[in-house]
Amino acid sequence: MDSPGGELGFSSAFVPTPIDVANIQELARSGVCPMNSQLSKLRTTMAAAPAELDRYDADIERLRRALSRLTSERSVLASYTDFCRSVLSPIQRLPNELLADIFDFCLPDDLYVIFASTTDDEVDRLVRRYLLQLGQVCTRWYRVAMDTPKLWSTIAVDTEVWKWSFIGDARLAALLESSLTRGRNSPLTLHLGISNRDSDVVVIESLLEHAHRWKNVFVSSSGAPCVALSSAMISLDQLEMLDLNVDSWGRLPAFQNAPRLRYLAFSGYVRDLPLLPWTQIKTIVYDSHDTAGPRYSPLSVLNRAPQCTSGTFYLDLRECPPHEPWDVDIKSGVNQLHFQLLVSEGDDAVVANLFDALTLPNLEALEIYPSDGTSPPIWSSTHLLALVERSGFDSCLTWLAIRAVVSDEELLRCLRALPKLERLFFTECGSSPTSFSTTITDNFLRGLFLVPNIASVIPKLRLLSLRCGLGFSDSVYADLLASRARLFDGKSAFGANLWWFGPRKREFSVEAMERINQLVLDGGIIFNTGEYNPAVHDSD
Repeated sequence: MDSPGGELGFSSAFVPTPIDVANIQELARSGVCPMNSQLSKLRTTMAAAPAELDRYDADIERLRRALSRLTSERSVLASYTDFCRSVLSPIQRLPNELLADIFDFCLPDDLYVIFASTTDDEVDRLVRRYLLQLGQVCTRWYRVAMDTPKLWSTIAVDTEVWKWSFIGDARLAALLESSLTRGRNSPLTLHLGISNRDSDVVVIESLLEHAHRWKNVFVSSSGAPCVALSSAMISLDQLEMLDLNVDSWGRLPAFQNAPRLRYLAFSGYVRDLPLLPWTQIKTIVYDSHDTAGPRYSPLSVLNRAPQCTSGTFYLDLRECPPHEPWDVDIKSGVNQLHFQLLVSEGDDAVVANLFDALTLPNLEALEIYPSDGTSPPIWSSTHLLALVERSGFDSCLTWLAIRAVVSDEELLRCLRALPKLERLFFTECGSSPTSFSTTITDNFLRGLFLVPNIASVIPKLRLLSLRCGLGFSDSVYADLLASRARLFDGKSAFGANLWWFGPRKREFSVEAMERINQLVLDGGIIFNTGEYNPAVHDSD
């Protein structure tokens, strides 16, 4: 019988019951002839079955077509709903400029480095594969990705891996030119690794055609710069930042004509410096290959840059004659100086020679650290005090960071000469990477107490950051913080960072910590503590 509406098909009156099926199966297995009463029913079923089966086939076909229609309609509706959701999505209302900014945040990290890991990586960053993938979302995204110049304004090229590429130099050069063209006139950040192959000339010449766009340039070469770059006199009207890592400069003239150049990072020998507009440089980061003998000093770079306000120097001084003064006199208006020194163990004259070569009347920040994993420099209090008097630090130095071998008395002696100091960062260390001594003692901490109506060491101190082995009494440290709490200008809370070297040899006193926590709750101090992590706490 048909179901209501016929949508679910019919049910034949001749469909056997489960008992009928079981009986006929038993007769078939036994081979016994059915009784006369059964024969009539069996013959009737046999006669009606073909027509009934045809009816089933017809109804099944009808239902199959209905199912196909329903499946198709559902698919269309689902797809239509997805498009509706896409059209109504908030991102569709974003202006193209904001969408381009989002794409810019997707820039892979390898576009910020010069050297590619593999030739595939080099191809990926030349063609901007990440932009091609974003462009597959929709036509609008493709247009934004392809037609926004700033998305193509960072170029990284490492010609060293080109020789291993199966697609050849000509194809790679074409990919580079395509990326440069898409950048139009957008200011260009260029990361260039030169391998000094003949094919480098093609790369350099292609980049030189866009020299008017260069804004931030990083160049690295294991030998002399490519002749196409060495002989170039380029007009670099937009160049602001230059980072050069080249072993041999010759007399490289390429970057002389850069009226906006203010930031310079480079490496090399003092006796072989590049030709640059030194008089307009504001920031210098210098990794020197020289050892600061009596005729040459890396510090003489400051004499070339009278407008420099910030200098960072990485100096290898292990072969510097320890008892022979540097034959250089540096009088610089620099405001910030950061030294990372590689020195011989136990050499106590290196820092002394460094101080003796300098006169810094405008210096506000000074940092002296050893290179990672090397012997720390030995602090020279006498020579620093001479530098303080010669430069007038008592009226200008406000920021001091030290990681050097020094006793608590010597350190206090230096700090007494710096009444304007506001921030002090000190890291304890020993005379070698494996030995250790304690500078942060009770004597040192008591020397920093701020007592009303009594002349105190560095009275304007607002931040004290110590990295140490907890070789002091916790109660004395809490007394120091209490003496300094909210006393600077009557408003600002005093900042204190206490980072301990792991593994910690002892626990901090519960009573002292309770006092410190109460000072924090009262708003008198801002306090941070924990195990010393150079990657985090060296920038606190």
